[in-house]
Amino acid sequence: MLTVREASLDDLGAIARLEHYCFAPDLAFGRRRWRYLLAQAKGRTLLVLDERKQLMGYLCALEHKGWDRLVIQTLAIRWTIRRQGWARRLLAQVIQDARKANWGAIRLEVDNTNEGALALYQQLGFQFQQHLTNYYGDGQHGQRLVLRLGRDDIVGRQPHLDGVSHHLNASANAIPLRDNA
Repeated sequence: MLTVREASLDDLGAIARLEHYCFAPDLAFGRRRWRYLLAQAKGRTLLVLDERKQLMGYLCALEHKGWDRLVIQTLAIRWTIRRQGWARRLLAQVIQDARKANWGAIRLEVDNTNEGALALYQQLGFQFQQHLTNYYGDGQHGQRLVLRLGRDDIVGRQPHLDGVSHHLNASANAIPLRDNA
């Protein structure tokens, strides 16, 4: 059985190992960056753990009060549990918490070629905001997507999150969702 909990600085080693497992060396955050995200940054990191308490995935979101939004820094799911709805569960938790805290929006960046992730984000109500040329390296373009919270008229509809912990088949690819700020 898999569980979700918030990360602490004690999880640094496991997070750094999964980061380097899931991302290319030029995209992976190092231990120093993760130490900052866990110990000093305003935000939170959610972890997916297996029954042996091994790290299977994570999502890191930071607060950006100046823009009244959360920024998803990174999302990674170990290949052994991909396509089982864990990325959706983590995102749904962040969306639910952001609504409760009255944030205006959630922003993320995604690789143009990651069709599964793009489909998942669109299902959750994220909308295209900007094309990011060479964002992931030479010839590797990205997109900035935004989910506006609390305004049905802007998004068109609220994302369907009912039953998020049940039968999910959304993509949970480990993709870099990096903030360029």
